[in-house]
Amino acid sequence: MSKRTLLTVALCSSLWVCGTHAQERVITVDELFELCDSCKSTEIAFDALRQAAEGVKAAKGGLTPTLEASLSASFNGDGYVIDRDFGGAMKAEIPHFGNSFVLKAMQVIYAGGAIDAGIKQARIGEKIAEKGVEMTRQNVRFAMLGNYLELYKLSNVKAVYERNIEKSRLLLEQIRARHAEGVALASDVTRYELQLQRLGLAVSEINNALATINYRMTTTLGMPSSTIIVPDKSITEEPFREMGKSDWHAIGENSLGIQMADLDLRMQKERERAAKAERLPQIALVAENSFNGPITIEIPAINKNFNYWYVGVGVSYNFSSLWKANRKIRAERAGTIQAQHKAELAREETDIAINSAFIALQNSAEKVLTNEKSLELAKENYEIINSRYNDGLALITEMVDASDEVLDAEVQLVNSRIDVVYNRYNLQYISGTLDTRNK
Repeated sequence: MSKRTLLTVALCSSLWVCGTHAQERVITVDELFELCDSCKSTEIAFDALRQAAEGVKAAKGGLTPTLEASLSASFNGDGYVIDRDFGGAMKAEIPHFGNSFVLKAMQVIYAGGAIDAGIKQARIGEKIAEKGVEMTRQNVRFAMLGNYLELYKLSNVKAVYERNIEKSRLLLEQIRARHAEGVALASDVTRYELQLQRLGLAVSEINNALATINYRMTTTLGMPSSTIIVPDKSITEEPFREMGKSDWHAIGENSLGIQMADLDLRMQKERERAAKAERLPQIALVAENSFNGPITIEIPAINKNFNYWYVGVGVSYNFSSLWKANRKIRAERAGTIQAQHKAELAREETDIAINSAFIALQNSAEKVLTNEKSLELAKENYEIINSRYNDGLALITEMVDASDEVLDAEVQLVNSRIDVVYNRYNLQYISGTLDTRNK
């Protein structure tokens, strides 16, 4: 390997592995999920849930009685009594200090279902917030899992390239020795030096990608930026409960996306119900006590306090709702129809997504078997070409091509194994079972 290539690989490796105060930390998928549950996105979802819970309490306030009190003090001017023809004016003295205290209570006993609809909307909103927490948790988990698997894939690909660099370096030394003996061409040496340059650049690019993904994950998960996340190597060997397509479709019928769509439909139905309630009267029990002074309904005014009270039943009706409420009801009914269509669409999209993910899982599993065979054949071919080259029966270009085929086969095998793991988790994510992992 040339000095420049060695310098490039060493520099990138030092930036990725040996940075100042850098510490490697092996993290399993379970630990990754635990870290995801405490990230900022999940905390914001919990904030929304707490707000929705308070909204339920506020909505229930409509069932409790209202109690109003008012207290005032005033300065009263004198009054005048005047004939109907505006003649014969006479002054009527009124005590100048006035006071008023009113206590009023009211309990709504019928509101056309508006209060009940409001409470149900608040409760559905709380359920939506609960599902929002679950959905946020799964979204963050799946996003971080994608980065986690990419780290694992790149780390394995890097190891493949480094093994090939070491193998190429040893072969280059042999070629240089043969060139010194006069049995190899200078171009053979040049070709393998170029091969090492190319492999060194690939390792450099992988190190940069690893650093980028690692920073994204540590920032999202609230870990020190100096932490180097190392995926658990046993991830491709974890046992998963294999299920058929029909089983996944059955589980997917209760996915979070479908649950959210159903809750939105229930919410819209309650909005329609509340709109219809505006056309109905409101009935309430009322009670009031008044303590006022002076008594000004007599002439001359009586400088005393007058207290009176009453209880009864009040009925109110907004006649303008006969023509205003219909427009709102039609709008809410259209919203209900739209919500029904969205719920149906959510089921269709989940069904299609599960079908596609299941096929992708089968395809990736088949690719693993194919790539294992391809790697076996590529290694056999390399040994044959290497033997022929040593006997002077093959060109250096054939050696380079054979080496590239082995490298490509190893990389493809690593990628396909990670794809199997990704597609398994993708099925769980779509069906809403990423928490249980279906072990």
